[in-house]
Amino acid sequence: MLIFTPEDLVKILIAVLIGGVIGLEREMHSKAAGLRTITLITIGSTMFTILSVRSGDPATARISANIVTGIGFLGAGVILFAEGKLKGLTTASSIWVAASLGMAVGIGEYVLALVTTAIVIIVLAVFARFDQLVDRFGRETRTYEIVYSGREEKHEELEGLFLGCQMRMRNRKRLKRNGEMVSVWDLEGRARDHLCLTEKLLADKEIKDLKY
Repeated sequence: MLIFTPEDLVKILIAVLIGGVIGLEREMHSKAAGLRTITLITIGSTMFTILSVRSGDPATARISANIVTGIGFLGAGVILFAEGKLKGLTTASSIWVAASLGMAVGIGEYVLALVTTAIVIIVLAVFARFDQLVDRFGRETRTYEIVYSGREEKHEELEGLFLGCQMRMRNRKRLKRNGEMVSVWDLEGRARDHLCLTEKLLADKEIKDLKY
């Protein structure tokens, strides 16, 4: 018979603290997995690990492996493809590390769990500023599908617009769909240049449809 001990309560409370700190950071950035989700993950991982250790059965070591597998599926659920790129990878990684911290608490590695939590918060908060710098000076490729009227000169005008927005054209093709001209462009540029281009394309009254 397993008995709930004061040490178990301490583990659960530390799991709540760790999950709350990481979850709050995610919640402040309006992420799908926020305060409650991350906290529940750390608590659940802690509980599974406590049960695994307390049972004394070597076969229950598979519980840890099952936690990792289950968390992998949960993390995959928050990853999506939008605006020409993957989103949710950081949130999925937060879910993954939250589970590992819960498992660390479950086996009594409090200092390791707390120190790692501090490092995780530093990575999430401080590295976000480096990401902004990379977005500002780095370059990314996006695919634009533009539907416009059949005016021949429009294709050349679009090409001039891309060059004016500091875009590098990596690939392009033209086709006709339901009597309308469609241009598909693979453009490389900085994030702010992509934003500038998008605003100009949306403001163009000759463009009937835009996907990117």
